[in-house]
Amino acid sequence: MIREHRNNVWVIRTGYCGQQEQVCLEKGFISFDLDLHLMDLFGNELLDMKHQPQHYKRYLHFGDKYRDFDQRFRKEFEDAIKNVDYSADRPEVVKKMKRLNSKLKQFDDEVKQFDETMHKFDEFEQVEQMKKAVLARLTSPPVHLLDSWAKDIIHFVNDIRVYDLIVLPIMSKRQVAIGRVRDPYKYREGKGVFSHSRRVDWHDTRVPFENMFFGFDKIMESDSSITLLGGDDREFALGIVIDDTF
Repeated sequence: MIREHRNNVWVIRTGYCGQQEQVCLEKGFISFDLDLHLMDLFGNELLDMKHQPQHYKRYLHFGDKYRDFDQRFRKEFEDAIKNVDYSADRPEVVKKMKRLNSKLKQFDDEVKQFDETMHKFDEFEQVEQMKKAVLARLTSPPVHLLDSWAKDIIHFVNDIRVYDLIVLPIMSKRQVAIGRVRDPYKYREGKGVFSHSRRVDWHDTRVPFENMFFGFDKIMESDSSITLLGGDDREFALGIVIDDTF
């Protein structure tokens, strides 16, 4: 799941061209493309998709759930404080308040679980929409890669945010570079490998592949070109750089 803050860490393999990694480092960008130059087939359409309202079903359901709880809670609260003697320390008042507080906590837990479920539902719909868009552009697409391609495109266009960290494998040197995203996703026609890109400030530190966290080799072998790090792997990447020098 995408974290709702500015310290997500992504491993991005830049695409079909081995020299693309070095150009990204020299020019201060991260670019992205897939096999068959797939991104070139979209042009401005990805920007249009990015600006479409997202999560509308999620928030619509949230509104219904909140209004239902609000109506029930208001009635229970009014009943609880009706004819209460505030001039004395009455155990039944404390008991009622504790019960209401418990209901609030239970509702908060329900909302968090509901939010997670709806987030997964929104992600599923976005991926299915992108898979249809890819299928519409390729005459003989590799079906086993459709899901990975769709998720990679969505991650690069929508999910990666300004201030997120990028882990860039430099295959020719078997080293990893770390950068911080500075600009939103941009499409610029006719810019070659930089047609689909984001500006990135690259840190001077380079880490050999063999010194990366356990499991990094599995990410390099994955069908996905963009991977969101979590847990200890994310902390490892964050520990490579120091914010006040970056």
